[in-house]
This record gives sequence, structure tokens and C-alpha cells, in this order.
Amino acid sequence: MSLKAQLEACRREYEANAEPQVVDAAPQFRLRCRRGGFINLSDLIDRGPVVVSFFWGDWCPFCALELKALAAAYAAIQRLGAALIALSPQPRNKSSSPVSDAGLPFPVVQDPGCKVASRYRVAFTVPQQFRAAYLALGYRNSVGADSKSWLLPIPATYVLDGTGRIVLAYLDADYTTRLEPAEIIAALSHLGDHSRQE
Repeated sequence: MSLKAQLEACRREYEANAEPQVVDAAPQFRLRCRRGGFINLSDLIDRGPVVVSFFWGDWCPFCALELKALAAAYAAIQRLGAALIALSPQPRNKSSSPVSDAGLPFPVVQDPGCKVASRYRVAFTVPQQFRAAYLALGYRNSVGADSKSWLLPIPATYVLDGTGRIVLAYLDADYTTRLEPAEIIAALSHLGDHSRQE
């Protein structure tokens, strides 16, 4: 059996036997919405579960696909009583994608300098040897020499319960993989089932 097959079998066995775990409380934030005004995470949590998604920017084709998929799942997420918010370090005026903020049913907030991403421990500095590839992909920064201009979040998604605790966390250093919206909906459904049993 190949290593890949062994690892996959191990992962399936672990997932089948692992109890869902509540991790740490999500770091709070208040950020400017690209559409104007501010979004305060604690206000959203007061109303119910929240899905928080970190992405690079709409210049990234993988992020654009993820945003479209989240937009398609948004009605189901809302029906489960949850809010969805997306965070990106990309300034509003740097947008050039057909997936614009105006076309999304959920708020996109600016995370300048990846300050919130750093608090969630998903911020990283793009290594020098990969910067040309990021520019080829479409990344438009100030193209400065300072490392802050090359700070991005690892694309990550968190599902928070109504107390602000993280009940599902997904991140992968492989930026081409993202959490399926169906898994977000399953986690939110589980939260709803759990709250009805209490």
C-alpha cells in the first residue's frame, strides 16, 4: 500500500472516531467593510453562529472560485441562522476581478497588513523566491521591498458558534484547496441540532 493510501486510510479512521472539538475562542475584530462602515465580529456573534473566511484577494483565481461557491451557499448559511464574513488584505481600489464586492451577498472586510490574520495565526510573508510567481498569478501590491507589502493570509475558514468559540477550522498551506461549503453547512446544522437538544 502506498504512503498516500496509508495516510488517507489513517485520516478516514481518525475522522470516524474523533469527537468534534471546540477549540479556542476566536479573536475579536472590528474592520472597515469595503462597502462602507465597519463590521464588528462580536455584534455578529451576538446574533448567532458566524463563518469567517480569509482569502488573498479577488486577483487570485482560486479565491474567486471560493467566493463564488460561498455566495451560492449563502442562502443555506443564512437559513441556519449564521452570518458569513470574508477578510482580505486587498485594498478596495485594487480590485479588478469580475467577482466584485458588489456582486457578493455577504460583507468583505479589509484586513490591512493582515493584522487580524496574524491574530488568527494564518498570516505569512511570501518568500522572496516565490514573489515573481505571485505577481504572475495577479497579485498587485505596492511592490515595495518591505516584507509587510508581501504579507498574506493562508486561505482559511472558521465556523464560530454563538459564543464565539471556533467549532470548525480549515486551513491548508496548499492555496489551491479550500473548504467545501457543504462542510460549512454540515457544521452549522450540527450546531443547530446540538442547541435544540439542550
